Amino acid sequence: MTSTELESSALPPAPRHPFTGARIEAMVSRAIVGFGVVFGVLVLPQLIAQQPHLPQPFAGVQALALCACLAWAAVAAIVGSGIRIATASFAALYLVVTLLWPATAGDRPIDGTPWLWMLCTVASAYAAVGLRVWLAAAYALCAPALFGVVMIIVPGAGGGRDAVLNAVYSAIVGSVILTIATMLRAAAAHVDTAQRAALDGYERGVREHMGEAERVEVDALVHDSVLTTLLAAAGARTPEAQRLAAHMARDALGHLSSSKAPPAPQSAPEDMTDAAALLAGIRTAAAAVPHPPVITAAGALAQPIPTGVAEALRDAAVQAMLNSSQHAGGPDVARTVTLAALGAAGGVRLTIADDGTGFDPAHVDSRRLGIANSIVQRVEIVGGLARVESAPGAGTVIALAWPASGASA
Repeated sequence: MTSTELESSALPPAPRHPFTGARIEAMVSRAIVGFGVVFGVLVLPQLIAQQPHLPQPFAGVQALALCACLAWAAVAAIVGSGIRIATASFAALYLVVTLLWPATAGDRPIDGTPWLWMLCTVASAYAAVGLRVWLAAAYALCAPALFGVVMIIVPGAGGGRDAVLNAVYSAIVGSVILTIATMLRAAAAHVDTAQRAALDGYERGVREHMGEAERVEVDALVHDSVLTTLLAAAGARTPEAQRLAAHMARDALGHLSSSKAPPAPQSAPEDMTDAAALLAGIRTAAAAVPHPPVITAAGALAQPIPTGVAEALRDAAVQAMLNSSQHAGGPDVARTVTLAALGAAGGVRLTIADDGTGFDPAHVDSRRLGIANSIVQRVEIVGGLARVESAPGAGTVIALAWPASGASA
């Protein structure tokens, strides 16, 4: 597998609905806009009742402008675009209307608290959406303070005590909303950072895994095709053995030539075969082994298996048969290969056994690739499990299982 293939196949899939800061920002913005719309609806009766006592059309234009900004923010929240501009515009317009209120109200008495007061918390909340944090914090304090001063200046607007209480109330509510929004944004930023770190770690792990898989594949190819051929040629004493060594040499050259060409496309995850095809592949390969084993099968051979897994199991089984043929003894050694399809549990189990000379697995040279790479790692790379049991004079049993849980099935 080339580096280009690694980059295209090792990258983790992008989450379909990631929990990111952008989503949190959208949720917070829509919640605050919804809060403002509710307050705007509640203030309408008071706004309508006080309009006859205010100079027209000056007061009406101000009210319509604020209501239009409120509706603009609601539409922006629904379509998911332009929320920051709409909310920032409402916050700025509210300050303008508040500054103009002494000129708007004049000396005319107004029954109750001016309708503009109920929108002060809305303006502070919208500032938390449309402005930077420090500007929103300043707004949450300055807007209520400005409105309190206006209430004190305008006759009949509630007096000093009510002005202070209303200003403090608006400042508290606006500060609480800003604090909650800031905390949610900070939490979302931490989630984004953790998610990026997790994806980076996953990508590194996959790349390392693919690199290890490539190394095992190359080592197995060298051992299976080249070293096995050299060993067979070194021990060829009869014409039949010499013909077999020549055939293996041609196969080795073919493998090495094909490895220099652009790699064939990897099997897609959905490419499947079955246990029957795996058994047929093992039978075909066993026919070329100098001392072929007796092959038996059990279970439902229609058991589906991923194509890549079947290839790995077949190649590992072939290597085990070659090892037995070369090291366990002559034709008088009993050799068997058993394929069991684990229908209910899913998966397959392969057992390659002989009653030959055996060996001590603990004393196998680490530089020998036949068992470690061509059998054990080849199966583990595809999610299976390989176990080698042997002892001098007691024969050898190699158990291959896929998936790994099938080893205990």
